[in-house]
Amino acid sequence: MRMCAELADLGMKLARGAAARALADWAEREEPATAEALSEPEIAAPTRLAAAAKPPRAVGGAVRASTAKPTDPAVIFTRLAACVRDLIGLEVRLAAGPATPGGGATKSRGTSLALRADPRRADLHNVFRRITEHHPDRTELLRETTARVDEDLANDPDRTLDLSNIFFSICEDFGIEVDLARLPDRFLGSIDDPADRDDPDTIAS
Repeated sequence: MRMCAELADLGMKLARGAAARALADWAEREEPATAEALSEPEIAAPTRLAAAAKPPRAVGGAVRASTAKPTDPAVIFTRLAACVRDLIGLEVRLAAGPATPGGGATKSRGTSLALRADPRRADLHNVFRRITEHHPDRTELLRETTARVDEDLANDPDRTLDLSNIFFSICEDFGIEVDLARLPDRFLGSIDDPADRDDPDTIAS
C-alpha cells in the first residue's frame, strides 16, 4: 500500500507536468501563426538557404538522428491519469484486505456483491482516503477504516444509516479529527450529538 501511494503521488506529479505542457501547447496553437503573416518570397528565401545548408545524408553505417514525432503531452497526461486511477483502486483493494474466512465461499461472494452494490461504500472509502492523506499513520488507518466501513455496511443491509451516521461514528472511534469545511454536503446531512445516541426520545425522533 505504501508503494502504491508513492507511485500514485509520483504519477500525479508527472500528470500535472504533462497537463501544464499540453495547456501551453494548446495556447500556442490558439495564437495566430507567425508564418501566415509572411509573404511567399519572404518564406521562400529562408527555405532555400536552409536547403542549401542542409548537411549531406549519412551513408554506410553512420547513425542518423531520430525523426520520430514526440508524443503529444495530452496523450501522456491521459495515460498517466489512467495509471493513477488504477493505482488508487489497487490501494483501496489492498486496504480492504482478504475476505473474512469461515463464512463459506457462497456467503463471502454474496456479501462482497452486496457491499459493492451499496452506493454508500465508494463515498465512504473515498472520503477516508481524502481526510487521511497527510496522516502520519495513513496506511494503517486507511486499512482499519476501510475494514470498518465494510463491516458497518454489512451490518446494515437495509441501508437505514446515512453517510454521516457511519462516517462520524468511525471518526469518533478512531479519534480522527475532521475539517467540516472540506466535507461534501452529503456527509453533513444528519450529524447527531453522541450524548443523545442513547436517548429514547432522540432515537424515536
